[in-house]
Amino acid sequence: MTQKANAMMQQIVDTLIRENTPATMFPISRQQYQDWVNGFIFDGLRSLRYGQSFCNHFNIHDNILFYSLTDDEADRYILENYVE
Repeated sequence: MTQKANAMMQQIVDTLIRENTPATMFPISRQQYQDWVNGFIFDGLRSLRYGQSFCNHFNIHDNILFYSLTDDEADRYILENYVE
């Protein structure tokens, strides 16, 4: 690859990593998390996944969370990576 192609590829990789890394600069408080959990039932009734609802509510771009299949898996991930 040319140097220009390498630089472009590195920029793409950096963007993907940045967009798929849990938020560390803006943690979510326990109260914000609990308020979202209490309101999740409405998103669940609209057939949104647990992680998908969380991402939409807090405007987070995290593909691991967005596409997690089980509520338990998503909840564990949320608590480990987003809630302070």
